[in-house]
Amino acid sequence: MGAADGKHLVDEEKTAAANRLEAANSTLCVVPNEKEAVEVHRNVVTRFILFLGSFMIPGLGMFCEAYFVFAVGNLSALWKVEYANCWSKHVTCPVKLSDSITYTQVCGIIFGQLFLGFFADRIGRKWGSVSTAATMVVGAILIIVSNGHNDRALWAMFTAVQFIFGIGVGGEYPVASTSANERAESTAKLQKRRGETVVLVFSMQGWGNLVNTAVIIAIMAGYGQYNKPYDHHALEVTWRLSYAIGLIPLIGILLYRTLRLPESTVWENKRKALQAMGGDKASGVRWRKFGLLMRHYWHRNFGTAMSWFVWDFAFYGNKLFQGTFIKAIDTIGRPRPGGWAQIINPSAGLIQVLEWTLLNSSVALVGYYFAAFTIDKPWMGRRRMQMMGFAWMFVLFLICAVRYNELRTPKYIHTFQFLYYFSSFWGQFGPNATTWLLPAELAPTELRSMCHGFSAAVGKAGALVAGVVFNLVDNRVKFWISAFCGLAGVILTFITIPDTTGLDLREGDRRWLAMLDGHHELYHGLAVHPRFLSPLERLLGYGKQYRVDDDLGLEAMKDGGDKSSDNPKAVEMDGTTKAVPVVRE
Repeated sequence: MGAADGKHLVDEEKTAAANRLEAANSTLCVVPNEKEAVEVHRNVVTRFILFLGSFMIPGLGMFCEAYFVFAVGNLSALWKVEYANCWSKHVTCPVKLSDSITYTQVCGIIFGQLFLGFFADRIGRKWGSVSTAATMVVGAILIIVSNGHNDRALWAMFTAVQFIFGIGVGGEYPVASTSANERAESTAKLQKRRGETVVLVFSMQGWGNLVNTAVIIAIMAGYGQYNKPYDHHALEVTWRLSYAIGLIPLIGILLYRTLRLPESTVWENKRKALQAMGGDKASGVRWRKFGLLMRHYWHRNFGTAMSWFVWDFAFYGNKLFQGTFIKAIDTIGRPRPGGWAQIINPSAGLIQVLEWTLLNSSVALVGYYFAAFTIDKPWMGRRRMQMMGFAWMFVLFLICAVRYNELRTPKYIHTFQFLYYFSSFWGQFGPNATTWLLPAELAPTELRSMCHGFSAAVGKAGALVAGVVFNLVDNRVKFWISAFCGLAGVILTFITIPDTTGLDLREGDRRWLAMLDGHHELYHGLAVHPRFLSPLERLLGYGKQYRVDDDLGLEAMKDGGDKSSDNPKAVEMDGTTKAVPVVRE
């Protein structure tokens, strides 16, 4: 009798859990936001303008952060001329001044990624976006007005305020990525193009770098600063004015986000789903969710974080050699004392270096668009793209390491140049795009921004470590290190990263709700289909929870997703099939 009563209680508990999850799931399965499904215009120009606006406006935050972050590298050569006692002779400033600026900025970025990434899951995407924009505006103003009674005081202030601006930049990473993912998921016309939508928003980072370089060149050309001797007043106006121009779109996005930006529909629906289960305090959800995240998502967070770490490590090495590659171009046909072994040409003018930097930025920008327009294709996907990009990095940097001495000679200097540009292309058409997309896509809505911020912070730590390590080794070893970072990226991606191309984000949320309710075993949907799991997750047995009954959603996806809005997705709860409508990506 006791055993029978116990079984009856277990059955009642499972039935109650199934009912709670059904009620919560119904709030996730709302009709997509048709307000954003703008009517199709016959005018080609109008359609193109609307297409540009669909990612340029949401991506303006990434544009501005890149504009300011890459400005330090673009302007450092100019500062060595204008503030020679500080930047070149190091009479008034420490030798590691440029490193101090970079490290301070990166520390601010890491803090922002962790702090604002955490709170954006609580205050919402709208106010998280407003917070990041407001912080960047304050930091940008302080950068522009940096001053002091001498060079040392000026650059002490400039270095300190980089931390403030960095906090805003760091917050923009998780907020922009999660917002773009959720906007695509809640908009009918973008559901099948989620990866494209997110990467196009991210591509604005490439435009920020390119536009900053172009603005500096234009201002210097306007003052006639083509060659030595340079006018110190013109150089000061150049760097301050270039930053001031970048402040204009920053103020614009702050006003837009405060006055016009709507809250994420996906984020709001997730809050309603939690309320349907009894609220955030039900069953100790508030404190249990972090333990559940570590238990069930540790491999995903580890994979996205370490992939980003090795990418930033290698990418930082790539950027360290930018001046070497660019100045090496001018050695052809102009022998000088010291022989061809010395590949850096000190005679290259400021504008010359910036022009080649502009070309490199343009090549990299092409990679963003290759990534955007192929990442949702079944023959590509997120996982394959990331592995491909890392593999090319391994091959290209390995060639540079093995043939380093030959590539430094005038006969092969253009080959050296090609390898550098080609590595930039594959970096964008690969890990730079996917490492920004995946941390938000692989996490549940409730913790999406925090997980992205964590992975991004680990990635930025890779840049810091690279800065230390690369100062201890010679140039050839730097190429060896960067090459094996690419190989490590391939291995990490293969083992830990699942390919969620085509998987509805709400499937992951349904699985997460079952975890929060303490009945993960009741979820048997597509989020645990072996196709959408990493090899490590399949090895851990998560794929065994999937039931073939749920292939309806998979078949609809294979057919292009047209059936998904008409057919309910069968989610089996302990033997009882609950019909839950799903809008498939």
